Amino acid sequence: MPKEQSLQKAMDYIEKNLINDISYYDIVREAGLSVPHFYRLFKRLTGDTVGAYIVRRRLSMAANDLADRNKSIVSIAFEYGFESHDVFTRAFTRVYGMSPSKYRKSAASAPLKRLTAISDPSVNDEHQMKFSLLHTEGFAVAGLECRAVKWDSDGAVGKMWSDFLTHLEKIELKQDAVTMYGICEQETCKNGDFTYMAAIGIDSGTDVPPGMTKKFIQPQNFFQASVPDRISTPDAYAGAIGYARSLGYTLKDNDIIEAYDGIFHNPDVNRFRLLIPIM
Repeated sequence: MPKEQSLQKAMDYIEKNLINDISYYDIVREAGLSVPHFYRLFKRLTGDTVGAYIVRRRLSMAANDLADRNKSIVSIAFEYGFESHDVFTRAFTRVYGMSPSKYRKSAASAPLKRLTAISDPSVNDEHQMKFSLLHTEGFAVAGLECRAVKWDSDGAVGKMWSDFLTHLEKIELKQDAVTMYGICEQETCKNGDFTYMAAIGIDSGTDVPPGMTKKFIQPQNFFQASVPDRISTPDAYAGAIGYARSLGYTLKDNDIIEAYDGIFHNPDVNRFRLLIPIM
């Protein structure tokens, strides 16, 4: 199995088995990696142990189910593998800051504030992703687009970046600081192929050369992952999306954005920020 599929396979297996008994052995087997390698990779990409991630993901699903008043809290607790009402209540309160019953009442009267994603300041591993929340105002980009396939197995994305970098001098930038963007248009990497754009941030009044596309990114909230250069782009996607869901965020069906700040040479080796649109 290609390395880039390992974490996604593990995440998919966890997601499909949240209401079942999950064997750590089966998760590792799905990933196709050795146990030590997988656990180091998982921790680096999500900031969590596998066990803590599964518990929080189950609690996130349970929180959604609490809005259904036809389901008792006890039945929800058992459905997601908690051995008793008390065990579920303690775990839920530890994560959400209130009991399941209070959460249910709050959900009926007002929108609930989601958990805040803040990287643990005690973790100082330069090879581990860091997470934060980000609100951006709208901004414009210009670049080239292509049809791509999952994991870029046909090399279309890499070729397009190369073509795009040779076309940059055609854009008359009106600002000094520039950021490059890789934009996956409304893509969750589940449908096989998607539209990808290699772009640069521009002033809204900048003229776009023939053959290039101009696009406006709307103001929105993002779950942001700071991705070190030793983490592959597909693994970063899988880890950041899974971690955002485990914290209880609902993903919007908007573009997912790779932001490359500063000096840029190659999207395969540069550090970047991955912006996952959230409600």
